[in-house]
Amino acid sequence: MKKFSIIIPTYNRPALLQELLNSLIIQEFNPDFFEIIIVDNNSNYDVASLIHDFKSAYPEFDIKYIHEPRQGEQYAWNTGIEHAQGKLLIFVDDDTTFHRDYFATLEKDFTNKLDDIAGGGKVAPVFEYQKPAWINKYVMPYFAEINLGEKTTFPKNKFPYATNLLISKNIFKKIGLFKTDLAEGKKNIPPGTFERELFKRIRAAGYPVYYFHDLVVWHFIPQEKIDKTYVKEKAIESGRTLREIYRQKSFWWSLYAFWMDLLKWLAACILSLYYIFTTQWEKAVMLFKLRWWKSKGFWFSDAKG
Repeated sequence: MKKFSIIIPTYNRPALLQELLNSLIIQEFNPDFFEIIIVDNNSNYDVASLIHDFKSAYPEFDIKYIHEPRQGEQYAWNTGIEHAQGKLLIFVDDDTTFHRDYFATLEKDFTNKLDDIAGGGKVAPVFEYQKPAWINKYVMPYFAEINLGEKTTFPKNKFPYATNLLISKNIFKKIGLFKTDLAEGKKNIPPGTFERELFKRIRAAGYPVYYFHDLVVWHFIPQEKIDKTYVKEKAIESGRTLREIYRQKSFWWSLYAFWMDLLKWLAACILSLYYIFTTQWEKAVMLFKLRWWKSKGFWFSDAKG
């Protein structure tokens, strides 16, 4: 059995997938420990040929190609899990690249006790062009940024994304795979929907959720994705999802949610002062817009993006 399985779903991004594969070339690793699983989620180009060419040029990599015809990242992840031979499964997106020390860090820091690990590493966004002035740090999570500094675990209200995610296969055997029905009937799925539900089960099973700041991936942000409408839709859907969580609880939880929303508005007012005093007007405006979009999704279930 391998120690590590790198699971990479891909869909119609050949250039980015090639960049990801190129980031493997500079890794220092023992090939006996690693396998790389590329899950083609019904792409309209020949992913298999791209993988074949890479394997021919770099035979030291144990790379497997799998086709998953059911559309959706949740299906691709589960297919990768089912085929993985490693004890520790690492999930990354096809629009990421590995830091040059990623594999070496895995070998050095994860030599034993691979059966009970759940957590994620650092995700550093890389913008195609210049980062817009309106993007503040509260918007960055919508671009999958994960940076907890020197923390060793995720706070209870946070969780890793599958942009850089590590979970022991043994844990999946105990709690089950990613839920595939969470997206049914929904057009806009908030980022992290599937991961949130998975880590809810992981925490309920008593596992801590670790943060590995030395495991870094670079996440490519294309220019067309840097759009306020995109952030607005995701923020509203995030508020709507939170509303559904509280709706399943008691009246007192609803009252608690009301006061928490007021406190978040107060916090936004206070935080905006820093941006105003440092003449970062666009960041201050976006802070209020983000707060309004989340509240709108929470209090008005039929709110549109």
